[in-house]
Amino acid sequence: MSVPPVDRNKKELYVAQLLGKAMPPHSLGVLAELAVKLALINPKPLRKPALILFAGDHGIAEEAVTHSPQEITWQQCVNFAHGGGACSLFARCNAVELTVVDVGVDHVFTQEDLVLDQKVSFGTKNFLKEPAMTQAQCTQAMEKGRILVREKRQAGFDVIAFGEMGVANTTSASALASALTGYAPFEVTGKGSGISEAELLHKQEVIEKAIARYPTDDALELLACLGGFELAAIAGGILEACELGLPVLLDGFITTAAALVSCALEPNCKSYLIPCHVSGMHGHSLLLHYLGLDSPILDLGMQLGEGTGSLVAWPIVALASRILPEMTSFSEGKVTDSTEILSRIGLV
Repeated sequence: MSVPPVDRNKKELYVAQLLGKAMPPHSLGVLAELAVKLALINPKPLRKPALILFAGDHGIAEEAVTHSPQEITWQQCVNFAHGGGACSLFARCNAVELTVVDVGVDHVFTQEDLVLDQKVSFGTKNFLKEPAMTQAQCTQAMEKGRILVREKRQAGFDVIAFGEMGVANTTSASALASALTGYAPFEVTGKGSGISEAELLHKQEVIEKAIARYPTDDALELLACLGGFELAAIAGGILEACELGLPVLLDGFITTAAALVSCALEPNCKSYLIPCHVSGMHGHSLLLHYLGLDSPILDLGMQLGEGTGSLVAWPIVALASRILPEMTSFSEGKVTDSTEILSRIGLV
């Protein structure tokens, strides 16, 4: 199965339908552009979103690239699964189903933790010394993401968002992003959860040395060498969602790094990605530009991850998906067609 291209021949039809709505032409701005993009994916209103949050630990944390102790990964997973944290609050406020998934956390969860067990391994290896994952592990993690998206689709969900949790995963995401795009490590590496300027330079040097160990441009090889289990699961999940014709609410820096892999494997994925926000994390705007996603919905300086940017943008996406199928036209509203008048005199 491969990702089908959206039918761009329908774009003129949808633009014409917008001009027929009972409002001045182009008065909804970027929201109207979003409505057309969504209609090309799915012309029906979007009503049932799911957020799948994948978690994993990272061996590269050994290289002093973060001050966060590794146990925060599993602690936050339990917190999220029990209704805590920003992602859980935002999901609850917006009636979005949240599923917290362990694909590579260095911890054994209990049933009471409410974290879905899809563990491939207990964290990645230190990719400065050896590949983060074997190719088999990477493929397995990607398949975990695919299966969960498939299950969500079968359960009636019509739009998918991804979140992540993993101490040191900004280092993995930056290494992967740099290797895939050709941007220098300093261009796509930020301070993560908080480090000094000197520590940032160290983090960038770690990434530069690691990339030099793996001289390949193969996206799957790079994902296995530099990625994380949660990144692999998201990359696989994006591929599955796009193959199923589902729009994907793209969150911040880390999920965008995973999307780079998906789009390298299936370029048609780009048409299904809805860039929900530009993260405050250094380099995110470059990654969006690389994917041709230069008009993110929000710019709030957020850099939390967890899918929170997607959750904040979801009400706008839901609204945009209803404009074409539900907003009244001039004729339906029995309103004089002012757009047609403007068209006659060459102003539209």
